[in-house]
Amino acid sequence: MKGNPVSVLQCALALMLLFAPTLWAQGPVWRIANGSTVLYLGATVHMLRPGDLPLPVQFDRAYGQADVLLFEVEIGALASPDVQGLMARGLLSADGTVLSDRLSDSTWQRLVRYAGSRGLAPPMLQPLRPAGVFLTLLGMEMLRLGATEEGVDMQLYRRATRDAKPVRALESIEQHLQYLFSMGEEDPDLFLNQMIDELEADSTLLDDLIDAWRRGDEAALYEEQVLPLRQEYEPLYRRLLLERNQHWWPRIEALLGTPETELVLVGAAHLVGPDGLLAQARAQGLSVEALQ
Repeated sequence: MKGNPVSVLQCALALMLLFAPTLWAQGPVWRIANGSTVLYLGATVHMLRPGDLPLPVQFDRAYGQADVLLFEVEIGALASPDVQGLMARGLLSADGTVLSDRLSDSTWQRLVRYAGSRGLAPPMLQPLRPAGVFLTLLGMEMLRLGATEEGVDMQLYRRATRDAKPVRALESIEQHLQYLFSMGEEDPDLFLNQMIDELEADSTLLDDLIDAWRRGDEAALYEEQVLPLRQEYEPLYRRLLLERNQHWWPRIEALLGTPETELVLVGAAHLVGPDGLLAQARAQGLSVEALQ
């Protein structure tokens, strides 16, 4: 992993992968089975770069087997004027206070410097909640890194719409927005400092994450994407990942009792690690196989 020397074992595994691509190839989709009843869990990335396309072939295979697609939220509704209005209002400070009043002087000055380096004037940040700052700056950084393509969710949603394949959601628009708005509220200083740390990190980290996602590498995704959040900002980890996974899992498990085959698509961070959905499936004694 990042910062560790390459071991002899890692080199040997790399050679095995190089010379046996068909035997070892896997991707970011898992087949979950309870006897003869099957569903698929797919790890999504919400924004992609042109070079990240096409999607791994495992999505095509799972899509072809699925009767129904389930997303985190009703994607089609996100673009509606009403929901866009709710989002715009929800990312603003609810009590009219300005952001600098909620932060220490050192955090505010650091944020001003970072935003200025990206061409964003401080007055544009003042009315925002921490979540609004995060989404604004993350969007700018992703565009800077070339992530201009629709992510896995939207691409498969559009495909399902064209094919008249049913789509459903794991949580309501209202639930989804409340999770979004709550980011950073517990400790805005800690949240925004860690946000800047991440945004200032070497851009090759995005390459590493996309590579781990394409391989369906559970260990790498957990170590790079989930573990830092769990260790450094535990309230956000519990709110955005653990709580939602606990809410979703009973519904996902119940899908194994339906005659339909479902493809469930959620952010990669929700699948991996001891609290992830794949761990939940294994704990229930279900068959979990990476789709080849």
